[in-house]
Amino acid sequence: MHIVHITTHFLPSAGGVQWSVFRTAEAQAGHGHEVTIITETPGGKWDDTSVPFRVVRFRVPRIRPFTRLLYWRWMWRNRVVYASADILHFHDYTPCIHWFLPLRMLIRRPCFVITFHGYERWPIRLRHRLLRALAASLCHHRFAVGEYVRQIYRHPVDDVYLGAPVHRLDRHETTSRVMTAQGATMRDTTRQSMERGAAVPRFVYAGRLEPDSEILPIVRAIARASADCNTPVEIDLAGDGSLRPHIETLAHPQCVIRIHGMLTDPLPVIQSGRYVIATGFLGILEAFQTGRPVIVPAMNTLRELYVRSIPDAESMLTIIRSEDDAVRIFQDLLTGRHPGEWRERTARAEQFVSQLTWDDIALMMEARYRAVIEKHRTPRTAPERCG
Repeated sequence: MHIVHITTHFLPSAGGVQWSVFRTAEAQAGHGHEVTIITETPGGKWDDTSVPFRVVRFRVPRIRPFTRLLYWRWMWRNRVVYASADILHFHDYTPCIHWFLPLRMLIRRPCFVITFHGYERWPIRLRHRLLRALAASLCHHRFAVGEYVRQIYRHPVDDVYLGAPVHRLDRHETTSRVMTAQGATMRDTTRQSMERGAAVPRFVYAGRLEPDSEILPIVRAIARASADCNTPVEIDLAGDGSLRPHIETLAHPQCVIRIHGMLTDPLPVIQSGRYVIATGFLGILEAFQTGRPVIVPAMNTLRELYVRSIPDAESMLTIIRSEDDAVRIFQDLLTGRHPGEWRERTARAEQFVSQLTWDDIALMMEARYRAVIEKHRTPRTAPERCG
């Protein structure tokens, strides 16, 4: 098959959608399919020739109110890229609606598939419900990352999956290799930790430093618990965002906070911690591999549904539902309470994540692609077309 993924965001920009699209395309190319990715993310120093699929990057001028027309013009002028595809796979509603909508009735060859990767904001806006429902109605098959998508948006969803770890952790990897992978930043972090003593608990996080991640109340709670228990802690954050200045002000003599910025591979930072804070599915799955306790904030209804999309979530991770709840949990950690419960959760988490692979996800998608093509009688050699 010729599979074309259309995504607003892609590597080297860091994020869950970017890595999900990359790993999916990589696995599909490994199965012998012709795979193309269309994105508006600039390549920077990223080498597109090093991957087993084709990457087409573009930019259109942002000229309001004509920006959308410029997207449509680019799509039409470059229709040869996807017009001969068997599958056109959109990632979230933006490229489906804002980039491709007028061409949906004109480009008839491919079958149309969409993955809904996440949510826009909470509370959910009517505008987003309508746009997502429209995108779902325009596609022949709908995937969602997490059962919560079906619950809160109520548009058609045909298959649900969670993803898999982006970077597979070699549990026999030595500490020196971990440090080398991250370079001088991690060497400096480890040196500072040794100066403060080997027993200093370190909390680590990889992701955006934005309000919807709920990382701010978590860091604030760790700082409070550290002061209350008079216990030194370290917080290492592999991320960046609007909350960075505020988070930096929470440091105090007993609480060291280091912000490394966005990293292409945050796994060395995650491996360096005793406790892992995670907010997205891919971050949670990466953390499950480490054998460290995983702590996830869920301080509103949406976040609660999001976390509970993971089967038996409560048995594998610690869910924090309020900042006061977080302070109590971190006080328990710093004073060594309930160690058996934490060990049981990490063991179950490691077992769960060991069964998730991008190869299996790609095979599942390919089976759905074939079913859609067969249903709409659209093999490339057939005269009939999807739509």
